[in-house]
Amino acid sequence: MKQNSGKYELSVLQNKKNPAVSHCVAPCASNVDVPHSTTSRLTTPKSLAFVAMILLGAASGDCPSPCSCYSGGVDCSNRGLIHLKKDMFNWIGAQELPELTLENNRLILLPGHIFDPLWGLKTLNLNHNQLRILEVGVFSRLRNLRFLDMKDNQLVTLPIGLFEYQNKLISLDVRNNLLSTLDVETVSPMFNLNSLAIKGNPLNCDCNLQPVVIWSSGNIDNTDAECHFPPEYSNLSWYVLASALCTVLPFTASLAPSENVTDICIEMSTSVVDNYTEILSTTGAEPGSMQRRFNSFSGGNITMALLVFFNLLVLTVPLVFVF
Repeated sequence: MKQNSGKYELSVLQNKKNPAVSHCVAPCASNVDVPHSTTSRLTTPKSLAFVAMILLGAASGDCPSPCSCYSGGVDCSNRGLIHLKKDMFNWIGAQELPELTLENNRLILLPGHIFDPLWGLKTLNLNHNQLRILEVGVFSRLRNLRFLDMKDNQLVTLPIGLFEYQNKLISLDVRNNLLSTLDVETVSPMFNLNSLAIKGNPLNCDCNLQPVVIWSSGNIDNTDAECHFPPEYSNLSWYVLASALCTVLPFTASLAPSENVTDICIEMSTSVVDNYTEILSTTGAEPGSMQRRFNSFSGGNITMALLVFFNLLVLTVPLVFVF
């Protein structure tokens, strides 16, 4: 401890067992200002022991290797990380961490409870990785999260329940992924969401996506969502779906056996352009010819039944007169 211009400088040495690890105190610092009035108190053995205990506590809260700590959080970006150890962020004081940056790595998966100790986290940056699928509970303890950045990954879906506890989230960035649709049950728990950045995904603007579009029109102020499919909606805002007619007519069918029909497939379209229900045969027959075939087959059955009834009538009438 050295006096310098009325200030006391507390020097924290690196961990001798792991020199690569820097000590993280929130905020991370090596200089602590001590008022002059405390000079005499710091010279007593008990006071020195108290200071030593603080420093040892700081040492026990080491930044996770190979990350670095700064006054606003932990920076693990550009480290070439492929996977994260399950207890990587479990240190004393982790719950006070406001921001974690893991951008520009090669992460493919995130362990299910990797962020559990960081329940005070407000900003999480996962952009520019190779994430494809996220476990439903991976963000379950991050209930104070405000900003989540996952752009430029390879996400193919955002499962229902992923954001179940993110009711304080105000900004979600999933641009430039592989998302083709979203379920309204996935996004609806984020009722404070103000900004949804989702441009650069191959969104299919059909009736499956319409509930999310309607939800966003009443809940989100800013979004850059654009349709990729169908071609007639390409590069248009997904709000083109807000007023589209999406109805699926109920369909029931009972088919009599036929040697010409081996299998039946019922296809129900979700297109907002052509709402239809179509019957297709694996034999390659067109729907129109199939319908005519069914009608003809039904007519043949009726004719055959009438002939059988007439023959029975002709045979039974003479027998009545005999007896």
